[in-house]
Amino acid sequence: MDIQDDRFDWIDEEEGFYPVLTLVEGVAEDEVIRRFGGDPRSARLLVADEIYDLQPGHQGHRGHVSVGTVGGVVFALEVVGSTGAVPGVLRDMSRGGRCFGLLLGINGDDSVQYAVDGDLVVHEEPYGPVTPLREGDVRWNPAWCTGLVDVEDSTEFWGPKLFLLAERVMGVTIERSWFSRPLRTAEIPYSGIFMNTPAWDIP
Repeated sequence: MDIQDDRFDWIDEEEGFYPVLTLVEGVAEDEVIRRFGGDPRSARLLVADEIYDLQPGHQGHRGHVSVGTVGGVVFALEVVGSTGAVPGVLRDMSRGGRCFGLLLGINGDDSVQYAVDGDLVVHEEPYGPVTPLREGDVRWNPAWCTGLVDVEDSTEFWGPKLFLLAERVMGVTIERSWFSRPLRTAEIPYSGIFMNTPAWDIP
């Protein structure tokens, strides 16, 4: 039986809201900011609307990452840019621990990533059960998907249910307030700099 949990239904109602969320275990906030390419000393409290206001009026973007900590896990939120979805960044972010990332795409092209101690375990646009890059990789537990989607249907769409998967994998409860309250925010290089570089290599 599918688990019915409507806590993230609000995301579908937010026009133009396509967040990238990265959950990191084993690394402190300041180091997470550094691994995103930012300077924790420059971090300041900002809400999402203020990050949008900092974007240039002409074509181009300025990347930002906002961080907080819950239950020993750092959450890193990007409302502009998608650095957390870059395989090389995920690998770096997980060194000394592990991390789970998700991206909700504008055209339904969502993605999910999972890395453990510098090694990419999952990186895919998920339909049906999420599967590891290497078949049988014991670092990915197929039971994490059970009850969230029909594991027999390889076409089932995840959408905001990826947040429920993130909670299972990382053992935290994701709060709506993360996306609205002020968070420590630092400017980082825009994710476009990684295009056509080894950072996008997927083993």
